[in-house]
Amino acid sequence: MTTNTLVYIEINNNKIENVSKEIISHVSKNFDDTSVCGFLTVNTTLSESLFSELRQIGLDKIYIIQHEALKDFNVEVFSGVISQLISNIQPQVLLMGATVNGRELAPRIAANLQIGLTADCTDLKIEDNMLLATRPTYGGQMMATIYSKTLPGFATVRPGAFLKRNFPEKNTEIVYFEANFDGVYEILNKTEILSTEYKPQTDDWTNSDIIIAGGLGLKSKENFEKLYKLCDLIGAKPAASRAAVELGWAPSEIQVGQTGRSVSAKLYIALGISGALQHMTGISNAQKVLAVNTDKNAPIMSCSDVAIVADATAVIEALTNKFS
Repeated sequence: MTTNTLVYIEINNNKIENVSKEIISHVSKNFDDTSVCGFLTVNTTLSESLFSELRQIGLDKIYIIQHEALKDFNVEVFSGVISQLISNIQPQVLLMGATVNGRELAPRIAANLQIGLTADCTDLKIEDNMLLATRPTYGGQMMATIYSKTLPGFATVRPGAFLKRNFPEKNTEIVYFEANFDGVYEILNKTEILSTEYKPQTDDWTNSDIIIAGGLGLKSKENFEKLYKLCDLIGAKPAASRAAVELGWAPSEIQVGQTGRSVSAKLYIALGISGALQHMTGISNAQKVLAVNTDKNAPIMSCSDVAIVADATAVIEALTNKFS
């Protein structure tokens, strides 16, 4: 039996958000016997380049909701028309990125449709045509797999949780959905948008070729400054473990793990990181992992492609001298 999956294609600044492509990649590869469709909201005619890209991201069908009232994001308007589309299509699985807009839209849509929602997921599976969604719980100390008892099975997916792969060639059908916009201007007149500023939902650093991350083994905030210098020297991006962030050694924006960001670097260098479950989940998509730790029995050492028993601060100094 074919599973019908519907994915929200989030577009900002005339570009498709990476997380939308990541979700489509995962579903296409891992959901057996599934029809993968997408939907998006726009206020005007799509550009030729964007229209062409939409036809190349592995979807069987794309539903477009187009109306001038969709120019600026308004959660009440967007969730209302999207709920109409979902009610009309009745997919078995509904997926969105856990972006700023996605996190705001999803609970509204779930409430409108009176369905369950599993938020901020890091893995998705299908069993007996029903969605199984996995997400961190208990502060990232455990992983919970949640079974959807309502249809559609609804989940938001953390950016970077899945790899973006090459898409299969499909003859994508484009369908314009005529939503009911009665009363929409009454909603819009409740507020006035003074200005808007676009910020990408997925920073480039999570997909960088080389990421160097520090943990408790760096011993101090001052040594993180040395890590930043090393990153500048070799063109890498810095990252940190949750423990290092909680001590104030590094900002939360570069935290890697279940409660931080997921990365897909070509090379991930872990300096002084023990490798707790929540951290290893965040680096599962890294192509190669090099770990440096004084403890040869640290969990990350057995999970790495290369493991070096050494003091992380000494390694930073040696590499800095090498590339200076």
